[in-house]
Amino acid sequence: MEKITLKDIAALTGYSVSTVSRSLNDNDRIPLETRNEIKEIAKQLNYTIDINARNLSKKTSSTIGVFMQNDFFKLPHSTFTNIFWSTLHEEIQIKGYEPALYLFSDTDDFKYKVSQLFNSGLIDGVIIFSKLLTNKEIEFLKEMKYPYSLLYYGPEKYSEEVFTADNYSSGKIITNFLISRNLKSIATITTDMTPSFKMRTLGYKHALEEAGIKFNESLVIKAIPSFENGVEIAHQLYKKLDEIDAIFSQHDIWALGLIKGFTDLGVKIPEEISIIGHDNLAFKTWFSPVLTTFTIETKKICIDAIESLIDDKIYKKRRIPIFKTLGTLVIGESVR
Repeated sequence: MEKITLKDIAALTGYSVSTVSRSLNDNDRIPLETRNEIKEIAKQLNYTIDINARNLSKKTSSTIGVFMQNDFFKLPHSTFTNIFWSTLHEEIQIKGYEPALYLFSDTDDFKYKVSQLFNSGLIDGVIIFSKLLTNKEIEFLKEMKYPYSLLYYGPEKYSEEVFTADNYSSGKIITNFLISRNLKSIATITTDMTPSFKMRTLGYKHALEEAGIKFNESLVIKAIPSFENGVEIAHQLYKKLDEIDAIFSQHDIWALGLIKGFTDLGVKIPEEISIIGHDNLAFKTWFSPVLTTFTIETKKICIDAIESLIDDKIYKKRRIPIFKTLGTLVIGESVR
């Protein structure tokens, strides 16, 4: 029989995972009657609390802070950020902790808020989802012995500590998929904003070279991720369509802009140009043809980051090896 989880008890009782977690931890914010009801159900199910998934003494807060830079809740990041936050929120509660979201504007703001929260005993550890942190901030966390996990982004020196997708492999997988469709002249849209894009570009380059296709630097288009820039790039490439078979857009937001731009120009997708994206944004279905893209395993990345923080850094139980997580192609209608 599979181990009973907080999710199972929540589904059976009709309460939220948060309410179940608080009740089993005897939090007096939950009415006594509700606590007793949930405890009785848990007892009947032979539910046992994971020792690593709750506070071991009253000195701990049983709260994990999730730090995100405040502009991540604006486009083009907002959809991606909301997926990570909702996943973290649920999975942290399943582990018996309370998630608390903190936004910061710059690295000084980050250091101030982290110090205040740890020194006040309001959090036991932090998960950081931000492109702003440098080596200096990571070294500060280490020096102060503040437990932390880096999610998706991190400075290059500490890239091996980051729980993220295998962006190099996704770049290769996408490019090889296009090559397998006999599409050989492949442009890519990227940016130097984060290591993730750099690794996707490297995977793209190596896939071309391994297929015997010469890498052409002029087919690497750099832009800030935005729908408007995707539309603009479509207009820029309009007169070069006889030289390009496909476009690997390293973010769906560009790809959707490309679809809009080319459609307005009367270009048929995928008959005249194939387009493939990355990140599997939910609103891709609003566009026609439906975008072929690549999805990352968000849930696994979040769970790995949480477990590393709790088991390794808070309770020092075990070391969880950090593996870059693979994703999968999501086949739509935009590649011929």
